[in-house]
Amino acid sequence: MKLTELVNTVSLRFRETSVLVRYPVENISRIVMNRIQNEYHNIDVPFKKDNREQYSVGITNDTQVVTPTHSSISSELQGQSSRHTDNPDTTIISNISRQFVTNSTHHNQIPPLQKNEDIRGRRGRYRIQSNGAIQEFERVRLYSATHVLNNKPVVIKEYLLPDTDFNPKEARERKEQFELVTSINLKSGGGQDFRLVTAWDAIAPLNEKRCYFITEPIANSITLRQYLEKVQRPMTSMQVREVIGQVLQTLWFLHNQRIRLPNGEVCFGLPHGNLSLDSLLIVATDQQSIITNQQFFIYLSDLSLWEDLFKSPTSKVISPSIDKDLKDLGYLSFFLLQGATEDLIYGQPFDPKNEQNWSSIEEDITLKRIIHRLIGLDAPFLNADDARHALLTSPTELQTSKPLSTEIDNYQSKKLHNSNNLRLFMILVGLLFGFGGIFLWQVVNSISKGKIPELMNLSNNNSYTCCIAKLKNVPSGIFNYSTSSSEGTWNYLMTTPGLVSVGKKINQELDARGMQLQLRYKPEPFIDLAIQKVKAKKVDFLITNIVADIDKHLEKANFKLQPIAYEGIVIFVAFSDAKREGSFPEALKGKISFEQLRKLYSGEINNWKQLNYNLPNLPVKLYIPVEEEAIKEFREIVFDNYPQQKQKFNQLIKEGKIIKKETLKTLGDVLGDFETEDPSKRSGDIGFGLLRKIYGQCSVYPLSVGEKGQEVQALVQTDGSDINPKIDLCNDKGSYQPNIEAFNSKRYPFAYSMAVAYPNDETRSQAGKSFAEIMLTDEAQFLLNEVGLVPVRKLNNN
Repeated sequence: MKLTELVNTVSLRFRETSVLVRYPVENISRIVMNRIQNEYHNIDVPFKKDNREQYSVGITNDTQVVTPTHSSISSELQGQSSRHTDNPDTTIISNISRQFVTNSTHHNQIPPLQKNEDIRGRRGRYRIQSNGAIQEFERVRLYSATHVLNNKPVVIKEYLLPDTDFNPKEARERKEQFELVTSINLKSGGGQDFRLVTAWDAIAPLNEKRCYFITEPIANSITLRQYLEKVQRPMTSMQVREVIGQVLQTLWFLHNQRIRLPNGEVCFGLPHGNLSLDSLLIVATDQQSIITNQQFFIYLSDLSLWEDLFKSPTSKVISPSIDKDLKDLGYLSFFLLQGATEDLIYGQPFDPKNEQNWSSIEEDITLKRIIHRLIGLDAPFLNADDARHALLTSPTELQTSKPLSTEIDNYQSKKLHNSNNLRLFMILVGLLFGFGGIFLWQVVNSISKGKIPELMNLSNNNSYTCCIAKLKNVPSGIFNYSTSSSEGTWNYLMTTPGLVSVGKKINQELDARGMQLQLRYKPEPFIDLAIQKVKAKKVDFLITNIVADIDKHLEKANFKLQPIAYEGIVIFVAFSDAKREGSFPEALKGKISFEQLRKLYSGEINNWKQLNYNLPNLPVKLYIPVEEEAIKEFREIVFDNYPQQKQKFNQLIKEGKIIKKETLKTLGDVLGDFETEDPSKRSGDIGFGLLRKIYGQCSVYPLSVGEKGQEVQALVQTDGSDINPKIDLCNDKGSYQPNIEAFNSKRYPFAYSMAVAYPNDETRSQAGKSFAEIMLTDEAQFLLNEVGLVPVRKLNNN
C-alpha cells in the first residue's frame, strides 16, 4: 500500500456528493481513540495555576508575532467556498502565493483558551501563557504555552471543528484520524527528523469540537513569507539554491519513508502535500543576519497528513503527491527569486511561464532550468533525489558580471575597502620587519587575487580529482575485493540501501556516477579470512577498519594501506531537553576521562554520586554496541595497561550486567530511563557507539573524552569550537559537524580509519590503488560524509 493512498483516505475529503471516504482501519482507530482518551484521564499531574513568565514567541517588533513553526497552514485552508479552477497550475500558484486572512465567523462558536488555562495531553498538562490566541486563521488558533511539569515552552496549534462545517459524526471521525496520523513516527532509524516539524503531543478532547497540535518552538525562525516581507527584496540565486537543496533533502526522506500504521501495516512514500511560503521556516545559523549570510536552515511544517483533516468538507483540493511536492517547490523558489508572490503593479501572481518575469534573474541559467523542471515547464524530475543530484552537479553559470543582489554588491565594496586597508597595513609591516613583512604581504596579495599559496592550502584539494567519472588510467577487467561482514563498516554500506540515494547501495551509487572500475564484492565472516583470501590471490584487495592493531598485522603481511574515511566511537549520556538544568552533560561539564570510564565499565562504582558529588543520585546502567570493532577499540584504549579492570569489563559483558544492544535502540532506552516519572525505575545510563549512528540525533549527548584534562570532543560547531551542553542539539542541527581536524590528526582518541588494503606488489596493486583513488575524489568523499563517516580531508563545498 502506498502512503499516498493512506493520505487520500485519511484526509476524509468530501466530494460534491458529500459522501465521506472512510479510513480502511476504522475499527482500529476507534480502539486507539478510546485508549488514548483513557490515558488522558489517568494522567496524574500536579495542578497549580500560577503566573509564569510569558514565553516570547517568534519575532517581535511593536506587535507580537506568532512562532513561525506553526504560524501557518497551507493557504488551501482559507475560506469555505467550493469554487475551484480546473487548471492545476493556476490552483498551485494561487495556493502558494495567497496569504492568510483571519476569519472569525466560526471562532465565535468555540471560545478561545485563556491565560493560565490548562489542557491535558499524553505527556502531561499544558498551561496557556498568552492572553488568548496570539494569532488566528480560518479554523485555526495559535497560543504560547508551557509544559506544567517542567515549564518547558511549547506552541499549541488549535484546530476548530465548528458545527456550521462539521456534523457530530464528521467531527468525531476527523478527531480519530488526527490522533492516528499525528502519532506516526516521522524520524529515521537514527533519530533524525530531517528538519521536519512534528508533534510533541496531540490532543483530541472527547467532548469538544477542536484538536490541539503541540510542538517545541524553533528558536529564531520565521516563515519564508515573513522573510520576504522583512527584507523587502528577492533572495539571491545562491540562497534559492540552498533553499531548494535543503527542501529536496527533506522531501527525499519523506518520499522514501517506511511508516508502520496502527494496524501494523507498513506503507512507503509520504508526500508533504502542503509546501508553501507559509509552511517553510528559515533559521539563521549564527548572529549575522540571514539577509547577508548564506548560512541558514529550512524546516518543513504543516504536513497535509493532518492539515487536510480540518478543511471544509465542501472545499475541493488537489490530492497530495510526490509530483505536486516538486511542483510546489518550483513555484515557491520562483517567488523567492522575485521577492514577492504578486506583481504589485498589475495585482496578479508572478507567472513563471512569462519570460519577462525572469528578466531580473538571468544570471544563473542552470537554476532557471532546474526551477522550470520542478514546475513542469521542462522535462520533469523523476523524484526528489533526481532533482537534488541535478542541483548539486549543476554549476552557477553567470551570463553577466553584474552582482547577484544589492547586498552582494555592498559586501564586495566593503571587502575591497577592507582589502585596500589591509594592503596598506601590510606594507608598513614589511618596512618594519623586513623579509617577514614582505612574506606576509605576498600571502595577503595572493588571497586578494583569489590565489591561495600551497603553504596555506591545508585541504590540498588540487591534488585530488573532483569527480569519479574523470579518473584516468583505470585498470580494465573484473576485480574481486572483500571485507569483514561481521564488523566492517563497508559491509554495512554495501548491504544497506537508501543511505545516499533512493533505493541504492553505495556500490550502485558509485556505478551511477561513472565509476569505470569493475568490481565484485565477496565479504568474509571475519577479517582474518579476508586477509587470507588476498594472500591466496582469490581477491585483489580488501577494505577494513583499522582497529586493534590490524594495521600492524597488515603491514607485516606486506600490505599497503590507504585511509579513505574515519569512523569513531562516541561516549554518550542522556540529553534531556525537558531536564536540561542539572542534567548529566551539565554535571559532567560535557566530558569524561578514561579513568572515570574504567571505574564505570569495570563495576567499581554503581551510582553516579560515587563518581562526582555534583551528579544525580542515580544507579548506573551500562551499554555497549553490537559492533565488535567498536568494543575492541574501546577495550584497547580505555583499559590499556589495566589488565584487572579489563578482565572485569569482559566478565560484566558475559554476565549481561553490561547491556549489549544495537545503538539505535539504546538511544531511546537511555533517554527513557532518565526521563521516566517513576523514581524506582529511573537510572543514569551511559553507553558508546559508532559516530555515524550517534551524529544527527538529539536524545543523547556525546561527551568529550580522553585523559583527565585532555578530553577531546568529536563534534564541533561551524566556527570550529566544541559543542557544549548548552547547545540545543535538536533545533540546532546543521550548526555542528564532526571534528575533522581532530580525526585527521588522531587527537580524538577513539578515531580510527577505514582503509583500502592491497598487496605491496606492483603487479597486484592496480585495482586496490585505483579504488582508493576513486574514494578520495571530492565526489566520493562527499558520499562517505553523507552516510555519517568523517572524510579524510577537508572538502571543497563547491
